[in-house]
Amino acid sequence: MKKFTAVLLCLIIALAFSACSKEENEKPEEKTTKPVEVSGIGATAKITTTEDKNGVGTMLNDATIPVFSVDGQSGAIDAINARIESEVKALCDAAAAEPLQYAFAYTEIKETERWLQAIVTYGNALSLDGFSVATYVYDKANDKEATVNDAYAACDMTAGDFDKFVSKLFDEKGPAGTIEKTEVQGFAFASAGFPQFFVKITFDTGSDTQTEVVTIVPETESFDPATDKVVVKD
Repeated sequence: MKKFTAVLLCLIIALAFSACSKEENEKPEEKTTKPVEVSGIGATAKITTTEDKNGVGTMLNDATIPVFSVDGQSGAIDAINARIESEVKALCDAAAAEPLQYAFAYTEIKETERWLQAIVTYGNALSLDGFSVATYVYDKANDKEATVNDAYAACDMTAGDFDKFVSKLFDEKGPAGTIEKTEVQGFAFASAGFPQFFVKITFDTGSDTQTEVVTIVPETESFDPATDKVVVKD
């Protein structure tokens, strides 16, 4: 009887050890982020800013405009600066030429291990259209300008997926109303690597039509309206 009890005890211990080992082996592998290697021309990239105080009389622009540069030649950097000229700088120039208008532009510079980014909140100060957002994102590792499709891919979404996600968050966390139009005006990457999007939403409240610029972060499902400018959330 003692021999049988001992054998049974050994069998129970063996089964328990086997179960623990199986649970240990079945634990999901932790995700690891591969370090980004930045070398060559991308390692020299930087952003400076220029001040625009042009205007007529006392109606002067209040604008800080980003300028990207590298040591050497980069088609991507040239393309980014050309976009800044045609978007932010063009609006400032147009406002400065009018006696009763002036423009504003606030630039936030955000650099991570891989990305060099300028996030610009800008507009005509006397316009009823409110402000707009333009983002300029340089991939230092690959010497190229990042696109909104790169940002969608980073959160495993397509443009269609993101539109549905915006509608879902608006219904859950937004103001009362019905969306009429959404416009993804820009994006940026946080230090941890996840993207965030700056979306202008036009919606019907039932009594009028309103517009808000909202920062949306799929990683945290956050929906944050901006009052006067947008900021990158880490």
